[in-house]
Amino acid sequence: MKPISSLFAKIMSWFFLNLLLVAAALAVFFTFQPQVNLHAIFGQQGSNRLRTAGMLIAHDLKQTLLTNWTGVLSRHAKIHQVDFALVLEDGHCFSSTGGDLPSAVIKKAKNDLQRPPSPGRFPPPPVFKDPQGHPKRQVIDDGSVFLKKGAMGKKASMHTDGLDRRPRFVMKTRHPTRYWTGVLIPLPPDVSHPPAPALLLAVSDSVTGNGFFFDPLPWMIVAAAVILISVFFWIPMVQNITRPLTRMTRAAEEIARGRFDVALHEPRADEIGRLAKAINHMTARLFTFVKGQKRFLSDVAHELGSPIARIQFGLGALEQRVDKKNRKRVVDVMEDIDHMSKLVNELLAFSQAEMNIKTVRLEKVSLHLVAQAAVKRETTPAADIIIKIDPAIRVLASAELLTRALANLVRNAVKYAGDNGPIYVLAERKKDMVSIEVRDTGPGVSENLLDQLFEPFFRPEPSRDRDSGGVGLGLAIVKTCVGTCQGKVTAHNLKPRGFAVTIILKT
Repeated sequence: MKPISSLFAKIMSWFFLNLLLVAAALAVFFTFQPQVNLHAIFGQQGSNRLRTAGMLIAHDLKQTLLTNWTGVLSRHAKIHQVDFALVLEDGHCFSSTGGDLPSAVIKKAKNDLQRPPSPGRFPPPPVFKDPQGHPKRQVIDDGSVFLKKGAMGKKASMHTDGLDRRPRFVMKTRHPTRYWTGVLIPLPPDVSHPPAPALLLAVSDSVTGNGFFFDPLPWMIVAAAVILISVFFWIPMVQNITRPLTRMTRAAEEIARGRFDVALHEPRADEIGRLAKAINHMTARLFTFVKGQKRFLSDVAHELGSPIARIQFGLGALEQRVDKKNRKRVVDVMEDIDHMSKLVNELLAFSQAEMNIKTVRLEKVSLHLVAQAAVKRETTPAADIIIKIDPAIRVLASAELLTRALANLVRNAVKYAGDNGPIYVLAERKKDMVSIEVRDTGPGVSENLLDQLFEPFFRPEPSRDRDSGGVGLGLAIVKTCVGTCQGKVTAHNLKPRGFAVTIILKT
């Protein structure tokens, strides 16, 4: 196998192609982000939200007495769904909740407030001039700058918000866990020396501040888009691997059921193609071995039939001539020969059941008549066998094979449960299928042995001898006969007591 055609190489190539596709999608996203104005779609980021809130709060504080600043912060806290706090340079604090701030927060806030002002901190309002050189600004005492009508171009709309542009205050406290972020705002000039700064803090128990600190929606959408791209990109590759594996699994299940005529067609050069070829080669060899085994059993059983018959005839004649002292020995030998004869007959039936599969002709047969013939063949005076089958039910099968299968099931039920109560032969139509069940009220079989019952030469109790059990071919013959009729056979225990074998055939 060439390395380039291996499954590992295909998966790795597909992986790197996926990375390139995701990278290309992200590149397109960030390239066209300014054009589509994603900030307008997703909303402003946390820093802009906090600065905007700071401008509004500073304006409201200017118009409010110092004793009512807590109310101003509470009103804005309800609007933005976060708590607000204000820390002055002298350590005095205001909170929208009315409570005290953690000492660590106050200490860090005072350190930030007491640092030397950075360049550009609370800069003087910019001056704009018209073409004649006359200033076009109006300065309000809270630090905001408004331009008169007629200022030139987009630059004429610029104003300063009076906020410090340094990195924001960011902190996390525990017990309880809360997240703090803040910006500097100018206090009203009638409270302290203008424009004295104060630190406005936004507080939340959520790392996103309910969307106020930062909005995760854009990144969630990007992540979802990347995941969807990857999923749709990988679906063909996954299907390319799982579909042939599914077909191979079904083929392996058929092989496990004893069908060796399955064939896989996977025209590919990777590991999956090699596995398909190996399965085809394995099934061909298994079919040859099993067919040879059954032919060997058939030939042996056929060759042993005539000598055994002659031995039985000779022992029958000998029994009439020996004295009473040796007659018991002759009878014991005759019992052994009878057992050998039954074994040979079962071997012959088992081998012939599958040897003639291709020559069997399936046709619609009356299930009631077949069941009657099977019961008549195996019934005994002590057995109570009840047939409950609608005479109108017909199934697609070979009458001879189905009769043999039902006869074997009835024989087993009579042998192992004939003394425990009646034996039922039932049938029920289910859509285009018919379920045939032979049930008894015997002791049943151990649950862990049910799957092995239909294997050749398997007996649930190894201690059984020729008087208490057969050679283990009865149910194997049933499975072969039913399989030849394109049906399925299963066995299960009944509750609270009993055993049943179910045959499923087409109508």
